[in-house]
Amino acid sequence: MDDRLHILVADYVPIANKGEEAIVRGIEDMLSDGRPVALGLFDNVPQPVQQDNITIFPRDWLFRFEGNSALSGRRRILLQALIAVQLRLGIQGRLRNLTAAGTELADFFDRAQYVLVGHDGVFCVESCGIIHLAKRHGKRTGILGASTGIGSGRRYKAWLYRRTMEESDFCVFRERHSCENMKQICRDPGKLRVGPDPAFAMQPAPADAAQQVLEQWEPCRRARRDHRPVVAVTALEKGRVYAGFRPDLQSQAKQQAHAKYMAAILDTLIRNDRACALFLPHSAEKDGSDIVAAKHVIEQMKATSADYAILEQGCGPRLLKSIIGECDFLVGERTHSLIGGISMGTPFAALTNRQDTRTHGIIGEMCRCEDQIIDMDVTGEKEASQRIGELFATRDTMRKALERVREELSQQIEETVRTIKGF
Repeated sequence: MDDRLHILVADYVPIANKGEEAIVRGIEDMLSDGRPVALGLFDNVPQPVQQDNITIFPRDWLFRFEGNSALSGRRRILLQALIAVQLRLGIQGRLRNLTAAGTELADFFDRAQYVLVGHDGVFCVESCGIIHLAKRHGKRTGILGASTGIGSGRRYKAWLYRRTMEESDFCVFRERHSCENMKQICRDPGKLRVGPDPAFAMQPAPADAAQQVLEQWEPCRRARRDHRPVVAVTALEKGRVYAGFRPDLQSQAKQQAHAKYMAAILDTLIRNDRACALFLPHSAEKDGSDIVAAKHVIEQMKATSADYAILEQGCGPRLLKSIIGECDFLVGERTHSLIGGISMGTPFAALTNRQDTRTHGIIGEMCRCEDQIIDMDVTGEKEASQRIGELFATRDTMRKALERVREELSQQIEETVRTIKGF
């Protein structure tokens, strides 16, 4: 008899991105109650794949829209509108695969006690159809972690979104901006609430596992021996943070300017504070590897190879979170590395832009760390280097402030868990 708790995260989850997996692992830790857990999700695989306790189903078994980056803006809008009309007419399309008898996906759906949508901000018209089906089949279902509002598609989304929020057992958004936006069309706005990103709830790997990793890299080993601070770094070349950096530049010119910006910050920390930089791979996606981004930054740095290292080995999100906890400071572009830093009490500086409501909403507003966010679209590299140096100098004060933030987040996570479970 299978006594595992089955949780279906019915979203496109690119598992090579460890921030995405951190969310899924956080959901696991939030809902498990000590029981073994079987997780299901969707990624770009040709057939179902088993990875530890995660079953990865092919994305295109369920989704025509979500995660389809090949579509242009106009085509995406037209496809969303088409799917919305079909769902209103009761035409389920690929969503019928959730209940098609005799399939591995249908079997998992049948066993699932929870069916969730909205991880990492994701929410689309297909999410509405998933919740409608899950509710009809008696599942505990709802929105968890979304940061998507009604946007420009009100004319074809509003009815579906309104029905979805009525059918959902819970509606938890990870930042206020999207929550307030969705309240505009909800008949019961009080049902919608803001809660921490589930990645905050993910338990880290044991500290000795992180220490073993740090000992494998000569610059880190030497830095610890010489009592030099180790600064974790997450650099990227994909997503909203990168898109908002110098939007006037494209392609290689943008990549070089971004690498130069990051290099100036790290060179200053190394020169002024004897720091050693450790680049972490939060994403190893083929079209956006953090290791590639780190190498571009290093090419622009003036520091010697004794002053930095790139962690190129595969690391799960729990281990990455623990490594951040062993570091003295974090310079992060990856939002989920910043979440890891706050969770572990590691002082940090966040790099993003003014349009990034995710980082400003989660890190700035919810965690009250707006002063630690630097908008690269309005801050030059010299000014950014100086500001991060100032933040680095206040590490002890920052750690104490983060203790209070962590206590509040823990209470909010407990409230979210009670909401999801219906207590």
